[in-house]
Amino acid sequence: MTTPRDIIVLGSTGSVGTQALDLIGRNTDRFRVVGLAAGGGNPELLARQALDAQVRTVAVAKASAAQDLQLAFYAEAQRRGYQRGEFRIPEILAGPGAVEETCTQRDKKIKTK
Repeated sequence: MTTPRDIIVLGSTGSVGTQALDLIGRNTDRFRVVGLAAGGGNPELLARQALDAQVRTVAVAKASAAQDLQLAFYAEAQRRGYQRGEFRIPEILAGPGAVEETCTQRDKKIKTK
């Protein structure tokens, strides 16, 4: 059995991104989502995706979307019944370089293994 490949989905809240996550979700033996990136215009969907996939990092291009995403994480967790914060919120990177930083962090982790 092979180890699942780590994947970062760019544009996760768009049409292609949601389809990619659906495909990955049906092939968890082959792929593992470790990061998501989106513009930041749909923080509720991004929070749902991140909690579903249990990602480590979420990047939003709009720096102003970081606080909205944080609130969306708490709202989604509460909706799921996590009353005492019994969940791990992914690291949030925000701003124009956030997506690149997410990918660079992943590259550094691969090189050090």
